[in-house]
Amino acid sequence: MSGGDLVLAVAGSRKTQSIIDACAAAPAGARILVVTYTVNNQIELRRRLAQSNLAADVDVVGWFTFLLQNVLHPYLPFMFPGQQVTGMDNESPYQRGVSAEARNRYFTPTGLVRRVHLPHLAALLIERARELPLRRLEGAYDHIYIDEVQDLTGHDLDLLEALLRCAVPLTMVGDVRQAVLSTNREERKHPQYKNMQVWRWFRLQERQGLLRITHREQTWRCHPAVALFADSLFDDTWDFPATVSKNQHRTDHDGIFLVRTNHVDAYVQEFAPQPLRWDKRALKSHDHLDFLTFGNAKGLTRHRVLIVPTVKMRALLQKGTPLEDLTAAKLYVGVTRAEQSVAFVLDDPGNAAHPYWAPTDTTAEPVTGSE
Repeated sequence: MSGGDLVLAVAGSRKTQSIIDACAAAPAGARILVVTYTVNNQIELRRRLAQSNLAADVDVVGWFTFLLQNVLHPYLPFMFPGQQVTGMDNESPYQRGVSAEARNRYFTPTGLVRRVHLPHLAALLIERARELPLRRLEGAYDHIYIDEVQDLTGHDLDLLEALLRCAVPLTMVGDVRQAVLSTNREERKHPQYKNMQVWRWFRLQERQGLLRITHREQTWRCHPAVALFADSLFDDTWDFPATVSKNQHRTDHDGIFLVRTNHVDAYVQEFAPQPLRWDKRALKSHDHLDFLTFGNAKGLTRHRVLIVPTVKMRALLQKGTPLEDLTAAKLYVGVTRAEQSVAFVLDDPGNAAHPYWAPTDTTAEPVTGSE
């Protein structure tokens, strides 16, 4: 039993760079596989690896490509002899009421493998092939890295557990607080571990001796006030270590601010923040701004951000009402894109303690209580 390593690192702690550095430090001839879920992260990994002085042989693949290449294609006959795989079907919904043994659960009539059920099929093939896919990985690679591991869910966790029992060294990096994406939102397996709750699964593997968890608390991105606010989105029951900011840059506009709707354009003109919102329905009066959603902003760094809060986010700012897990994680992603400042569009401050910005010659003073 080999076990693996999980590095849980705060936003701006150079998680992906740690994988790049490890690959660059590997000796000539080392065979390394780097796996991640999103296409954007795959592109970024390849770009940064290409700029490194690599002696090792490094492959970067997506999670589903990893399953296709290392489990499905070599071992499909153990379950469905003669089945041809013509490609990936990304559109099929969850096949409700279809047996786990049925061919049409996993394949369309034209031979496309249904992505929604690919992880389940891969887990079954590992079992039916008596773990031969794991032996294949042990012979093919000297080290496997998984970036943004918090994105995995459902049967993907069963596959992770299999990898933890594999002899090839496994290192995973991620941030539970940024669990806003999911490999399969329809998956019914392990619903208790979806999104941020995957933290419970990681700790279970640690208790079973399969996983060694370390924390990286330093952020080189976020100003101390931004990091402090981001930490405050999660209560003490999560047992997350406090973020330590290494950002020593100071400007005349650092920290958390409020901006009224009629001042948004002036704020954008003066500070050029990245505008963020939950979806395109928010603040439609300002659709002329270059908005990103919280999910699309994941992985980015910006000097400043401007956030249009949801109803629940407004309640947090105005009354201190705690957020549920997914909303807290999305807001954490949004806030931690910023190096120096975060501004919230909020017309009624309630009991918010953050200062208002206004387009005047002097900085707005803190406003508390209703107006």
